[in-house]
Amino acid sequence: MNVQRFASSITLAACFALGGYMIWLGHRSVNPQGTRPMVETKLPPLTLEQISSLDQKTFERSLPQLQQAMGQPSHPAAADQETLTAIAGKLRQTGESAPGYWPTVLRFIQFASSTTAPKAPPPGQQPRILSNILSRGLMRGIREVGITMLLDDGYLENGEFTNCRVIFNQNAVQLRNATFKNCVFELPVTDTPSPFIKKTSQLLLGSNLGSVSIPKL
Repeated sequence: MNVQRFASSITLAACFALGGYMIWLGHRSVNPQGTRPMVETKLPPLTLEQISSLDQKTFERSLPQLQQAMGQPSHPAAADQETLTAIAGKLRQTGESAPGYWPTVLRFIQFASSTTAPKAPPPGQQPRILSNILSRGLMRGIREVGITMLLDDGYLENGEFTNCRVIFNQNAVQLRNATFKNCVFELPVTDTPSPFIKKTSQLLLGSNLGSVSIPKL
């Protein structure tokens, strides 16, 4: 009888041990070499307001959470201007070497500018292409309202865009005395933007996106 009880106790202990091991496996995975277990961590979701309140060092580690927050289905207008301005300021202070820095910056510019441009055309429309247009010398330059414009490899002086969707690509555009009022800015989202896109994004980050004046770019 004692032997049976002992055997039952051993079996029960083994079951508890196996169950605990399976739970442990659910929280860990094995790396490709199979030598050291790695803990799988999932970043907790944060709101844009919470992200804007983070100290600089924590913010720089939270760029994936910023991208996650921008990807939420809620309309960008749900983010107030004070929150977006605070995030833009922290992005300007973040080094380019931070993981995911450029994709986050490039997405943020479009996201934030959408809040100031409710009358801009929606995404996906066929753009007009501004290539090799020389408006230098014209008294009023170019005035466009409510269009989708692709700025692609050209020269534009004295241009004014209002309620427009302005799309940049990797090709440099020479702008002088250009003004953008209540426009959405789209830049190619990539880990390795061109020098032109880097310069443009930093200029936009440091501006009031509702009214951007570019003396020279």
